[in-house]
Amino acid sequence: MTHTLSDDRIIEAWDGSRIPARRIDPRRLLAHDTAHKLVDQAHVLQDILREEKLKFYAEVDAYVDLVLESYGARLGGSRGGLRIEAIDGVRKVEVSVTDYQSVTAAIEAARVLMNEILDDLVGDASDDLRAIVGNAFARNSKTGKISTERVLSLRQLNLSHPKWPQAKDAISDAVITAGSKRYMRFHERDTPHSPWKQIDLNFSSL
Repeated sequence: MTHTLSDDRIIEAWDGSRIPARRIDPRRLLAHDTAHKLVDQAHVLQDILREEKLKFYAEVDAYVDLVLESYGARLGGSRGGLRIEAIDGVRKVEVSVTDYQSVTAAIEAARVLMNEILDDLVGDASDDLRAIVGNAFARNSKTGKISTERVLSLRQLNLSHPKWPQAKDAISDAVITAGSKRYMRFHERDTPHSPWKQIDLNFSSL
């Protein structure tokens, strides 16, 4: 592998410096070019998958509209989960809707109130209870997010403290539904009595 003297490109490095391509080790330059080429191709594939996904959901929505129309029902509105299964029983499509949640500013009030309750309980507050409360408000080390499931689980506690009703309200107000996302899964099987197999569309596992 030799330097390509005719390569008159200027490569910008991670630190902002600009290096003539002919001065870069050929192996390092090859890695640079290959990385950019593969990522560019990945973007193209991503755009194709995004367009196909929109077509799939449009097909499902059109199917739902036809079913609603056949019953004289009103078209439009939100689309929930459903299953579309072939008559031969060997193929089906499942569409599910999952809500995703986020925390509000009330999370800080809930945390403060819970700590005040634990401080007042002193000896009555076991280490396990303190751990439960502490974990509920802990942020994920990778994402920096608070688990809404753990926060809401605090409402199941039964604490005999005058501030507990207020804390419980703050916990409820601290988590809101921020939106929803639809998922589509494709299944097939050899015979109507065989177990279903999901068609894997995960790029890395194909």
